[in-house]
Parts: sequence; C-alpha cells; structure tokens
Amino acid sequence: MPKNTLFFVTIILIVFSSCGRIKSKNHNKSALTYIEKEDYFGAIKELNQALIYDENFTPAYFNRAIAYANSGKYSNALKDINLVIMMNPEYTDGYINRAIIFENIGNHTLAIKDYSRAINLNPTNTEAYHYRGISRFYLNDLEGALSDYNKAIDNGLNSTGIYYNRGVVKQKMNDLQGAVLDYSTAINIDPAFAKAYYNRGLAKLELSNKEAAFKDLTIAGRLGITNALDIIKRHSGR
Repeated sequence: MPKNTLFFVTIILIVFSSCGRIKSKNHNKSALTYIEKEDYFGAIKELNQALIYDENFTPAYFNRAIAYANSGKYSNALKDINLVIMMNPEYTDGYINRAIIFENIGNHTLAIKDYSRAINLNPTNTEAYHYRGISRFYLNDLEGALSDYNKAIDNGLNSTGIYYNRGVVKQKMNDLQGAVLDYSTAINIDPAFAKAYYNRGLAKLELSNKEAAFKDLTIAGRLGITNALDIIKRHSGR
C-alpha cells in the first residue's frame, strides 16, 4: 500500500500582541506586517530595532523567533523563544511555539515535552493536543497519537487536519471503517482535499469496496495526485 501522507505543521502562526515603549511597539507593529507578507528578513530588521529601544520587550523576542523559524534559522529562533519562556514561564504559547520549532527540526521527543507543558498550563488547548499527536505519530506511538487527536476533537477542534491525521492513524491501526469516516469528515470540511480522497480510496480498496475506492481515487487524480490513477489501473487489470 502506498505510504500515507501526514498533514503537519510547517510554520508558526501565533503572533504576540505588542506592548511596552512606544518606539519598540512601533517597530514590533511594522514587523508583524512583514511577517504577514512572509518578508522575514524585513521583520527581523524591525524587531532588532525594537530590542535596541527595549531589550526586555518580550513581544519582539517572540515575533523574532517566528521570523527566524520561518526563514530556517532554527538556532536563533530557539534562543529567542527560550528568552520568552524564561521571562514568562506560564505563557502557554511560548511552549507551543518552541515545540513547533523542535518538531520542524525533527526532535519530536523535545516537542512532546513542550506540548505537554502547554497542556499542563491549559488542559483544553486543542492545538497542543493536535500537534503533540503529530509528534507521537512520527515516533510511531499510534495509541498516544490517537488519544491526543481524540482529546483535541473532544475539546472542540474541527478542522481538516485533525480528522485527516486521525484517519491516518486509524488506517495504520487497521481500523479501516473508522479511517473512512474521518477522511469523509475532512472532505466535508474541505471538498477539495486531495489527500483525504486518496487515503479514503486506499482504505476502501482494503475493505474490498473497489467501485467506491475508484471514485475516490479518480477525484484524487483530478485534484493532482497522479499516482491515484496508476492504482486504479493496477487494480482494474488495465
């Protein structure tokens, strides 16, 4: 069976609100505009200026960590987010963003520790459960991943990503009917979600529902997953 594709987080999305001295606030505000435009070099330049005016201005470190991470400068990002956490050890989003950085560099063990710290601070944080589940998946802890995805959904998360990811785990655990239901929910949220059609088609093939599987794989092919059409040919004998 072709390898399933996991929907995962690649960028940091949380933005800290500005505070502190007027000049630092102004530079921080300008930096947020650069971040929105994905001009991370421009953002870093503005945030460096903000910290010249106030070296204890926490939002500048937080946002500069975002800019560094999104430009691939993970070492610098970790230095800044570590300062944020040192300045405010009860700040949930600091741990979540540091965990995302760890996840992006492939250190899922440290990511899980930080997601767990965030959950301890806020036991209903759906992002922390979802993202911890992704890291557990990469460490092949399928039971742990499934538990985290369930908790994220129970606490109100309703997104294509969470249902798709839970579907992947269920499929790997051979709960094919459960996987089909989760992929279907993801498709209901986003009818153009090619990977969900593809994986649902594979699950239906394993359930010997060839006609329905071919329909899903055909849609996945139309949406850009060309391998789906090869699978149809292979299983139809053409």
